[in-house]
Amino acid sequence: METNNANFQLAVNEQDERKPFILGNTKAIELAELEEDYLVPVFSRDNVECISHSDFINVVVDAAQTYFQGEQFTEPQIRVSHEMIVRTRSGSGKLVENLDKDDSGSYYQRMMFMIEIPGISYTINGNKLNLQIVGVRTYSETNLLGNSTQKQMFRLGIGFLNKVCTNMLLQTDGVKLDIKVTNTADLYRYCIEVFSGYNYNKHIEEMKRLQNTIIDVNSFAQFLGKARMYQALPSNIKNELGLPEFILPEAQINQAVRDYYSDENFNGYGKPLTAWNFYQLLTNYKNNYIDTTMERSVNAYDVARGIAASIQRLDNTWDWFLS
Repeated sequence: METNNANFQLAVNEQDERKPFILGNTKAIELAELEEDYLVPVFSRDNVECISHSDFINVVVDAAQTYFQGEQFTEPQIRVSHEMIVRTRSGSGKLVENLDKDDSGSYYQRMMFMIEIPGISYTINGNKLNLQIVGVRTYSETNLLGNSTQKQMFRLGIGFLNKVCTNMLLQTDGVKLDIKVTNTADLYRYCIEVFSGYNYNKHIEEMKRLQNTIIDVNSFAQFLGKARMYQALPSNIKNELGLPEFILPEAQINQAVRDYYSDENFNGYGKPLTAWNFYQLLTNYKNNYIDTTMERSVNAYDVARGIAASIQRLDNTWDWFLS
C-alpha cells in the first residue's frame, strides 16, 4: 500500500482531466456554488428545511476526517441533475423572457458526490486504485408535503476508484443504500458505522483474486446472451431457477460489448479476458442515473465474482448465466 504521511488536511489537488465518475444527465458543480446559489426545499406543513445536499457532503467529510484521521482528501467532486425551478413573489405573472435574477430560484433534485483518499492506494494489473467515499441524495424520496419529523433518505458508500477509467468499485460491506434520518447528528453516526464496517484490505484482496480467473470468448458470449434473456424472464421462473439478483440494464451490457472491442485498457479484441477486466467492462458504464448508479456498481461486483466462482467450480449460483 502506498501511504501518505503528510499532515491531515482537506482539499488535496489531485483532480485531472479525466472522465467524470458519472454522466447520465448530470452536470458538475462546486460545493460553494451549491451552498450559495441554490435553494433548499422545505417541508410544507411546518416550513422546516430538509437536510441540504451541501450539509450532507459536509457531514460525510467531517465523519471521514474523524475516522481516517491523518489522511488527506481531495475536494468533493459533485454532480447534480433534475433542476427544479421556483418563482419568487416578484416573478409572479412575468413571462419567462422578462424574468430577472431575483424573480426565480432553483434546487437540484438529485446529487451525487465523491471524494478520494489518495494516501490509501493500491495497484491491480497496472491500475491505480484510490480509496473513495461516495454519497447520493434524492429529494424525490422525501415527502415534501409532510413535516420535518419524517425520516429523509441517503445513500453512502466506501470503496475504490479506478483512476484509469474513474470506475467506482463498490461492494456490499461498504455500502448503505437506505440511511434514514431526521437530523445531521444521526447522519454522522451512520457515516462512522459504514466506514467501520468496511475492510478495504479484504476488498482489495478479493478484487486481486479476479485476475486468477480467465473468461474465454464462448463463456463471455454466453453470459452476454443470458444477461439479455434475464430481463425478460418472469419473476416466477427466476424464483424457480433460484437465479441471483441481476440489475444491470441492457444499455450497460451493450457498453461492455463495445468496450470489449475498443477500450484500450480492458478490451479483449475477441480474445479471452480475466475476471478483473470483465469487472472493469461492467463498471465502465457512466450513464446510469444518480439514484441507480451505486446499486448497479455493487451488483457488477457480485456478477464478476459470481461468474469467476462459477468458472472455477467454487460456487454454482451463477451457473445459469454460463450454461
